[in-house]
Amino acid sequence: MKQKLLLYAVISTPIFAIYAVSHPLIFGVLPFKVLLKPLLGINITIFITWLTNIYLTLNFSQLSIWKKIFVSYASILVVQLILNVIRYFFLAGSNFFIPDEAIGFLDNNLIYPALTSSVINVIIIIICQATEASYRRNEAELKAKELELQNSEAQKKLLVQQLQPHFLFNALSVLKSLIGENTAQAEEYTVKLADFLRYSVQSHQNEVVTLADELRFVGDFVELQKVRFEDSFMYSVDIPDEVLKQNVPIFALQTLVENAFKHNYFTEHKPLIIKIFRDENAVVAWNNKMPVKTTDRTQTGLANLNSRYELITGKGIVIKNGADFFEVRIPLINA
Repeated sequence: MKQKLLLYAVISTPIFAIYAVSHPLIFGVLPFKVLLKPLLGINITIFITWLTNIYLTLNFSQLSIWKKIFVSYASILVVQLILNVIRYFFLAGSNFFIPDEAIGFLDNNLIYPALTSSVINVIIIIICQATEASYRRNEAELKAKELELQNSEAQKKLLVQQLQPHFLFNALSVLKSLIGENTAQAEEYTVKLADFLRYSVQSHQNEVVTLADELRFVGDFVELQKVRFEDSFMYSVDIPDEVLKQNVPIFALQTLVENAFKHNYFTEHKPLIIKIFRDENAVVAWNNKMPVKTTDRTQTGLANLNSRYELITGKGIVIKNGADFFEVRIPLINA
């Protein structure tokens, strides 16, 4: 703001000075040659007026506009008195700034210079106030955007962190059932679960991961499910290599695959089929539907995933709930 006001001062000072001498020049009261010296003095006076108002704007922003106007005019009056003292006592007889002809004109027209300086000062005050208001508004908008960004980032992290207890609850439920059914399988499941959780804890700080990393993560999750379900499900991935470098939100596919296991009842004779494939600029997670009637359908994972997509890309996920299939389409995020 300071640099902008000083730039305004440098540009407008000669314009205001020319305006100040325009009346006697236009009406032929004084010739242009006579007005050259007063023009220099007026430039100095106007620039001092600018500096005074800039100082008030930068250091006394808490003052009301009327107090600023009062202080501004009082300060300028003091400056004018000092300049007059310098003129009469130190430049006496030399008329350094004001020739005799101009002095005669000013002595007979005291209202004109007073009115001119007042008008110029009002214009300067208005420019300073408008510049300060614009600066404060831009500063407030910038802070609002920073706050919005911080809030958005906090929401993303919170949504990612919500998935940890969500998954852990499901994993521990599986472990509990395995302990009662098969102790050896429960032990194997515990080891794989520990490795899986170690990776998820290390990775959950990330907002997005490459599709390749997410698919490896899902593969580890599927291996966990094999401990319990063995040949009761089929899992396939059909993703071209050139797509693997693109990004998806972390735990996106893992959430969808986990939901397929959670919300369906399946056996070796009626297996669960899960397919992950690319469709244009999106990845689709598809599974056949054999719903479990007693399943608690809180939809935490899908709601979480949709919220994260909206925060990251401004777009949501697309869900197709058919009679015998369930499909979720998630957009790919360019790396």
